[in-house]
Amino acid sequence: MAAEIKRRGGRRMYVSWEPGEGGPENFYLKLGFQLTGEVSGGQRVGVLDLR
Repeated sequence: MAAEIKRRGGRRMYVSWEPGEGGPENFYLKLGFQLTGEVSGGQRVGVLDLR
């Protein structure tokens, strides 16, 4: 997916997830996503810089 976003000229990839024990937050952070500080529908938002 990141490759397709870059191919189309995108510079960032966003994900959101439910916070809590057993959630995917550590997985996304290990991939390089950074928390934006935003919350959307009760979910945390992360962004990955693709540049």
